[in-house]
Amino acid sequence: MKNYLLALDGSENSSRAAKFLSEFTHNDDQSLITVIHVVNSKKEIYKFSPFADIKDIKQAIMEQGEKLIAEQLMAFENITAKVKKVILDGDAGPEISRHADHNSFDVIVMGSRGLSDLEGLVLGSVSHKVLHLASCPVILVK
Repeated sequence: MKNYLLALDGSENSSRAAKFLSEFTHNDDQSLITVIHVVNSKKEIYKFSPFADIKDIKQAIMEQGEKLIAEQLMAFENITAKVKKVILDGDAGPEISRHADHNSFDVIVMGSRGLSDLEGLVLGSVSHKVLHLASCPVILVK
């Protein structure tokens, strides 16, 4: 049984990674696919009213993550592999790698570029961080 971790962020490359993995595991009823999305509430909090309650803001951010995953899970409607979802809060690269290590995934699948090309140039892309931090193989989909 293969244990896949699919990291999603809503980008086009992320959608292609989901499509790639759904096609790759199409007739594999022995595999488990965990779809992960990492929100960063510390960055997102500034998009909300300064008068909003922190708990409400975090709840709204998590709900946005749930919506993103629900949209991306459509790629897995017709496959036989088991699919589950996980939403974490923090810095995406380290969180994805940490989750993969703690849950013994065989491979991480993700898009080669995410939503923020500028941030990737300045701070390093999430995929670059995962490549260097993960202890399992990483498949980057372009």
